[in-house]
Amino acid sequence: MFSSRGGIKPGHYVFVVQKDGKYNKIIIGRIRSVNGSKVHVAGTYVRPLGLIERIESGRVIGRPSEVLSNPDPNNCIFMLIDRVETGRFDEEVDQSMSRVIWINESRYLVLDGWIKENLPDIFAAALSAGTEESRAQARQTLIEKMNSLYERDLKDHVYAVARSAKIL
Repeated sequence: MFSSRGGIKPGHYVFVVQKDGKYNKIIIGRIRSVNGSKVHVAGTYVRPLGLIERIESGRVIGRPSEVLSNPDPNNCIFMLIDRVETGRFDEEVDQSMSRVIWINESRYLVLDGWIKENLPDIFAAALSAGTEESRAQARQTLIEKMNSLYERDLKDHVYAVARSAKIL
């Protein structure tokens, strides 16, 4: 949380963790206005449907479930390499109810790029492919997408995640 004096100001980029039923959703966006503990954020919300489904079915434990209960800009990649629901977000967020974390523009562009470039679905297809043929096809789709990315930080990040997930 930030005080309005030296903290978040209009124009700053933020990563917001908001309770969403049993789990959390994240919001990445830009501050439009500040009114006490409330900040108006315009951006995108992300519900990690694939990760929630895998955790509820017992197929994953450990770090990914920790990320779901306590996401931050450094660990949220576990939420973004599986199916997600996204949408526009343009609402007030109360910092006493939701965690609002300042992020720099570069981090914002990387996270926003993951969503806008449909990378969660592409990674989900590659990681959950049932046959070797479908895995090879999903891998090729991911490589084509990575080669088409222009934003350098996003491209570097996607390559690093693909290598660590053993897709490349």
